[in-house]
Amino acid sequence: MTTATPSSMTAAIAPADSTATEAPNTAAQTKTAPATSVFLSPNNLCGQTLLELVSRGHGILANIRILSEKVPPAFVAAADEANSNGIYGSGSGGGRGATHEGAESSSGGLGFLNLFGSTRSPQSSKDIAVDLDGSISGNLGGEGDTDDVKKYTPFLFDFSYLHNPEEYEANLSASVEANSSDGNLNVVNLEREFEVNHKSTMEEYHALFHSIHQYQADLNIFADDLNKGFFIQYTVESLFLDNEGRALICEAVWLYGAILILMERLLPGPIRERLIIAYYRFCNRNNDISQIDLLTKLCKSTNISPPKSTTPACFTKNPSHKYPMDEDKLFHRFPLPVELVRNVIGTLVSDDIYRQSSAFPSIDHRSTRLSRQASMLYVVLFFDPLVLRDEPGKMREIVDKYFHDNWVIHIYAGLTADLSLEWERFPAAKAALDNVLKLENVKRLHIANAKLIGQCMAELRAYLTMGILTDSFVLDNRHDLLNCLRRCNVAVRWRILHRRTSNSVHHGIICATAEKVAPDPKLEGEFAVNDTHVVSLLLLSSQLELQLKDIFQQLLSKKESIWIGCRAKASQMMSDLSKYFKGDQTLARVSRHDGLMKWFESMATEINYLEYEGGDHFTVTGRKIQLCVQALEEVEQYDLVDRDVQVKSFIHEARSLLLQMARAVGINEDICTDIQFISDLSYASESIKSYVGIIHSRITKDPSNVSLLDGFFLKATSSLDMPVERLKQSNSPDLKKATEYYSSQLVSFVRDVLEVVPVSVFAILVQMSDIIERRLLPLPLKVEGDKLIAFAQLGERYKLAMMAHEISIFCDGIHEMENSFVGEVEVNPRKLLEDGLRKEMVQHISELMNSLLQFDFSADSETTASITKHYGAAMRSMTSLASRLEGFQGALCCIEDYTSINSLKIWHSEMSRIINYNVEQEVNKYLLKKVLDSDSKFQSKIIPIPRFPRTDNEPSCINFMGRVLSMLLKVTDAHFTTFSLERSGWFLSDGFEVCGLKTMLTLRKAIGINGLAGLERLLCYRILHELHRFVKFFRTNVSKQAVLLEQLRDELFPEWRTPPNAVSIYASGSKKTEMLMLPMLTCFRRVGQAQLLRRMVRFELRRCARSDAKALQQSVAAINASILSGNDDLKDDPDSMKKICDLATNVGIGDPMDTVFMATDPLEGLPILLLFFVLFYVPKLTYVQDYASLSKVKGSYPIDGWPVIAGISTLLKQFHSSYAKSFLAYIGQFIRISIQTYAERRQGKKDEVSRLAADLKNSIIFVQQFCDLSNLSSTALHEHVPQYLLELCSDLP
Repeated sequence: MTTATPSSMTAAIAPADSTATEAPNTAAQTKTAPATSVFLSPNNLCGQTLLELVSRGHGILANIRILSEKVPPAFVAAADEANSNGIYGSGSGGGRGATHEGAESSSGGLGFLNLFGSTRSPQSSKDIAVDLDGSISGNLGGEGDTDDVKKYTPFLFDFSYLHNPEEYEANLSASVEANSSDGNLNVVNLEREFEVNHKSTMEEYHALFHSIHQYQADLNIFADDLNKGFFIQYTVESLFLDNEGRALICEAVWLYGAILILMERLLPGPIRERLIIAYYRFCNRNNDISQIDLLTKLCKSTNISPPKSTTPACFTKNPSHKYPMDEDKLFHRFPLPVELVRNVIGTLVSDDIYRQSSAFPSIDHRSTRLSRQASMLYVVLFFDPLVLRDEPGKMREIVDKYFHDNWVIHIYAGLTADLSLEWERFPAAKAALDNVLKLENVKRLHIANAKLIGQCMAELRAYLTMGILTDSFVLDNRHDLLNCLRRCNVAVRWRILHRRTSNSVHHGIICATAEKVAPDPKLEGEFAVNDTHVVSLLLLSSQLELQLKDIFQQLLSKKESIWIGCRAKASQMMSDLSKYFKGDQTLARVSRHDGLMKWFESMATEINYLEYEGGDHFTVTGRKIQLCVQALEEVEQYDLVDRDVQVKSFIHEARSLLLQMARAVGINEDICTDIQFISDLSYASESIKSYVGIIHSRITKDPSNVSLLDGFFLKATSSLDMPVERLKQSNSPDLKKATEYYSSQLVSFVRDVLEVVPVSVFAILVQMSDIIERRLLPLPLKVEGDKLIAFAQLGERYKLAMMAHEISIFCDGIHEMENSFVGEVEVNPRKLLEDGLRKEMVQHISELMNSLLQFDFSADSETTASITKHYGAAMRSMTSLASRLEGFQGALCCIEDYTSINSLKIWHSEMSRIINYNVEQEVNKYLLKKVLDSDSKFQSKIIPIPRFPRTDNEPSCINFMGRVLSMLLKVTDAHFTTFSLERSGWFLSDGFEVCGLKTMLTLRKAIGINGLAGLERLLCYRILHELHRFVKFFRTNVSKQAVLLEQLRDELFPEWRTPPNAVSIYASGSKKTEMLMLPMLTCFRRVGQAQLLRRMVRFELRRCARSDAKALQQSVAAINASILSGNDDLKDDPDSMKKICDLATNVGIGDPMDTVFMATDPLEGLPILLLFFVLFYVPKLTYVQDYASLSKVKGSYPIDGWPVIAGISTLLKQFHSSYAKSFLAYIGQFIRISIQTYAERRQGKKDEVSRLAADLKNSIIFVQQFCDLSNLSSTALHEHVPQYLLELCSDLP
């Protein structure tokens, strides 16, 4: 064995001030402490201008994606209807026989000054609120109904409108009438309604298209200013020499192309054209057409339809996959400077503008490292199509550098493109790509990727074994772990992207399936890789990335402490060895050796001199550590050391500590940055949605797989980085909007992935509700001993217990997950579980109500027998619904402890939301300004309330609330029924009650308190609608009889006297006003019917509140009384007032007959007209003692006493109280005259006398019931008809 002297070994250790290590590694130093970019400094005008332009581009892209999800269905329906191939049809898009190419040439000049200036005057908010005339009666439903959407399509024109707008406007009215099922609908009302509901939306799209054009104009201005030398320190050449400037100018050009591509893909041409024309027809009140030429040129349709695909990358159903769309022509509409485009292409071809070689240093991963640059180059090449067509050399260079092993690329925010299809029409590009697309090469790439996936899966399972990833292991194997991550991400990227290939042959190779699915890809034979393998690789690699990030962050935080601890231990070991070789220790069996003693003592000193934050660079420190390790290796060869096992163990451990110090000091922030870049998943932000089903199946089989999702979600957040990076740098005002949108998309994806848990829980919950509802016997208060076993039902309760246990297993995985940030949004897994349960519950209850609350009323065959039959069927449906809901509510309460969710609170809040939303949508048919889903406070994107198509039996009803109301109106129709106020119900001629207090009780059990309150609201809107129609009828028809009414009023004036020719006045007036009576009867009957239904609903609410919420009812009553007395400050708070009013309705406070529905101008002659209405219809009524009601004489006549009285009372309530007093005065005058006439003719013909007596008696009963229903005191009637006269008439036959 060779021996070495300690003195020679000491010389191997470099001194602290050695010049051999004074020159630090410049590259490492730059990466550790990067200098601030001069180009992006706040004082650099050129850099700030370009950065602001790029950030605007990202903001526009986010805005396109946001608005593409908000396209009004009317525009989609119009485009779809006009094109035989859907909205991407190859025709003109307008279906009018005109082409788009001439639109821009015909749209300029002064001739357009009045094309879009509508003759309709702008409507005030007051007009919108109160104009509910008969023309809206056919306007049923919200924007979401297909029939309702199609009625707008005739006036949503494309650019063919610009050729001859006068002809289009002239033919518009006829087109609308042909498409409308209601003759009352006309073009003015439809256009006004459309404008009110969509004006803000059209303005948003117009602003978007204008911003796109402005971006192109500003980019051209910047390039021109750069060429002219306006930015003194920068020219075109110097800009491309600056790292940040070069990247930003390339991004600016690329973003403009990406904007055009995304606009064409997400907002197709036929829709864009209709949006532009609609804006100028409805929103351009100032007739400003200065931008119309530019916008029509930008937005006109390319007439390119998506090709049919036999692969899963279906273009029509998958908007995240691009298809060829004549980009060269699209980009040529507003081109960029040729010189700028050429410079950008040259830079992208030759340089690495982002310098990410540290993330993917291997040559095998070059295409992944340059993938972002490749997507930019793909887009920018369309600005210079000559390169794609006629420069095969340059295209070969591009393909060899960027696309030698891939042909499906990611463009932006999940949008992908298949180059085999995109470059097929370009000869040079196609020829360069053909080498890559040879079947042998495709198979080779597929097999290589399959093998790589198998290798990665094996490595991941080894690394993720419990206890493997310790701090020391990570420090020792850092490079191996990072290489594993690189291989995993390269493999999964290639597989995810190329499974979206549009070529059926390539798709068959890449997506080949094996007969039996193995845990890892088969590494022989077919090399089949299925979606399950991709998901496994994603989940495992994301788990490794998460753990490595956590470990490296921990190491960074305690790097100094690791350094100090290892240095202290190593130094102490050297000191111990120095003492050991003194030979004077008790247990030491070695003779004294002064050389080794001094050597180890000097080594301890050298180790102590190693400083963590000294003046030396980390590279110098690392070199010193290396020399120490080398010296320790050399000292082991000394014979005295080599024979001592204990000394060698000390030296080996010291070397390990020194190496750990070196590895620890080598860790910096760049490692976490590299991991972030390596784990980027932005290319699959849309593609991974197709793998959600596989993740669901994994979790269903093994709920513990939920623990793997934390890393997966963190990996998915990387898709948020690129779209908002420049927005953050420039502090753009669009940052918040874009961040919120992309974060919401990520959160939505997280919800979709975790949705399997609440879906599984809810499926079990439905089974539990079925057992509770149908199998468990209700327990009485007392049970006999011998029946306990029967009531125990141990088998059923055991099933319930097993189901509850299964639910607890699913929920445990969610409860173990911690809160995390997805983008800018904090995700609470327990909240996601609750939202998922709410979503499933809303879906289930909505479907249940929609299916059970359907009633078969045939309008053409309604008879008394059919009414009885349908009423019985309706009651059975509502009883069944009430039973189902009760069982479901019980099941929710059973799992409350297992889910840690307040089930009862969820139940009441979601039931309220379902009812209120459906009421809101049903009310839309009475409104001009409709409440769309986007504006509804009850609708939610997270927990959506489903909408169902209208039923064939009730096409006028939008949803189940409308059908329930329609059922009540039909069973209480005056054609078949008689209302009795004393008995609180409607009765058929045979005495059968079709609607009474029991009906309301059943209805409350079925749809709840909120359902009854919703019915009351619908009835209010129905009454308001009928009252508006009556006012319009009065002003259009009755006003023509103003002279007659004035004459009749003068002849009967004053009301307290008896005119000499009163009988002839009444007869003449009745004959002349006869034509007005039937519309008035229809209105009064409908209004009165609705008011009486409101009374019954309000009574049921009041009765229920007295028993279930007595304290609430009394509190609301006290607050209501305080407000009415003027002693409460709430009258100045509209929101609080509305809440109090809603609570008052829900607890049944107030009399519906006192409601004032509208404020309108006085109607001259109304009281006298009502007098003749009473005179006309009283003879057609007879008093029925059993019902204490005036009923029709003829069974088929559509009149009933109480509804008519309630209708008249409601109408008079909308005017000054003098109208009711005047009406009573006229009626009182008529009764006095009738008494006088009866007294004079009582000795006449018996039939005439009987008729006079009946009419007189009916008139008195009518006015008495009117006073009772209107809450008028008897003295108000006695002022006009003395009480003794009324008592005398009570004995009339």
